[in-house]
Order: sequence, then structure tokens, then C-alpha cells
Amino acid sequence: MTNSVDTLAAVAAAKGKLAITAAYKFVALAVMLTNCNLFVQQTQLPLDQPLTLNNIMLSRCSVAPPRLLGFSGGVQTEKYFFGFGHDHLANFWQWEFRPQDNIRQHQIEWAAMTSQIDTNQTHTIAITWLNNLGVDTVTMEQKYPCKITQRFYYKNSNGSLTPLDKAKVMLPIYVISWGSIPLKTRPEYSMPAVTMTVFGPTKELIEYHLLDDSLMLRPKIEIKDVDKLLAIPDSDFKQYDEAQGNDLVRQFSP
Repeated sequence: MTNSVDTLAAVAAAKGKLAITAAYKFVALAVMLTNCNLFVQQTQLPLDQPLTLNNIMLSRCSVAPPRLLGFSGGVQTEKYFFGFGHDHLANFWQWEFRPQDNIRQHQIEWAAMTSQIDTNQTHTIAITWLNNLGVDTVTMEQKYPCKITQRFYYKNSNGSLTPLDKAKVMLPIYVISWGSIPLKTRPEYSMPAVTMTVFGPTKELIEYHLLDDSLMLRPKIEIKDVDKLLAIPDSDFKQYDEAQGNDLVRQFSP
């Protein structure tokens, strides 16, 4: 009997950690959108209008259970992806530079473009963006070595890739990274602590990753009174009008 009771208690605890409600999703998504718009401003990304529930791909956005993963989730638009983890915006990329098909055609088009920056300017731009985002760049540069690379592809000429120096085509895409740390979930693999990828022709940020959470100087993104928000039944939340939804966001957002 004791084992059965313990098992039921464990199942209940697990369900509690996985709890997520419509009200929490609504508030969390509103908080993510606020931070996405701030990210866009701080990195000077081209965006005609602020991101709202009306111009994102809502069916592809996600919100994680807060008791299990803290503030975590993702916002997706036709052009951008914003990923939240460990209570901050930790990942970003532009879909255009992650093509699912015709990669060679994209590479040919990019190779024909003229870069407006070099490696030194890439470093300057990246540091400016990171400072704007609240990353401790002083500690970052002291703690981790910096590496800047330029993307390229190999052009297959007459079915041969040799000599490689003649087959190599440089792209106006610069990747700047700092250090190398093991992944928390897969310690046998390592990734840069911080990465930024810049498209030279437009001097535009096209990818960003922050894996060393200790470098983030800003307060963690969090929902206030999580348990109280999670206690709102979905049936009740479905009856909320727009004004009540806005009040909920003001009540529980930072």
C-alpha cells in the first residue's frame, strides 16, 4: 500500500511540474513578445511594425511549463525565430539564412553581394549589440577567446573539387564567437559561449546564441505569482475579453 501511495504522489508531483494553462500561455507569450520587440530595437533589425499576436505564426510558438523549465519558449514569425531559455532570450535566427532547400542557389546569390564590413568591423558591431542586449562583454572577452570566421562553400567545377583553393567561394557572412563550453544536456559536446552571425551586405544580425547564462546582466525574465496564474481554470480564461486579458498581463508580467 505504501508503494502505491508513493507512486501516486510521484505522479501527482510530476503532473504539477508539467502544469500549464491557457492563462499562463497568454501572459508568457505577451512577455515574450515584449522582449522580442526590445531585441529587434537593440540590434537594429529591419521590422516595419512591432510584433503582436496578429503578425506572428501563433501555431508554431511555444510556452514551456514554468515549474519544470522556468521561463522558456519560442516565438516564430515568417522571417524570424526567437528562443527563450534559462529565463532570458537566448537564441535568434533569420529563417532566410537557414534555407530548407536550394541552398546552393542561395549561396550563389550571397556570394555575388558585396560586404560592407570586414572582420574588425564585425567585432565592433557585435560588441555594440551585445552591450545593448545586456551581456557582460567585459567579462566575456576576459573569460573567452574570440574567433571570427567567414562562411564559404566549395564550387564543384567539372565534377572535381580540386584544387580546393580554386573551388572555395567566400560568402559575405561573418561568424563571431567567444569560447567553448559543454552543453548542459550533452556535456560530451561543446558550443561557443556566445555566437553572433552578421550578414555583411546589410550589416544585419542573422543569428545569435547565448549559452553562458552568467554573462546576462539583466534580471531574469519571469512571471509574477506563477502559482496564482496557473490556478486560473481554462474555462474561466476563455470567458475573458480583451480588456481582462490586458489586465492579466499587467498583473502578472514583470
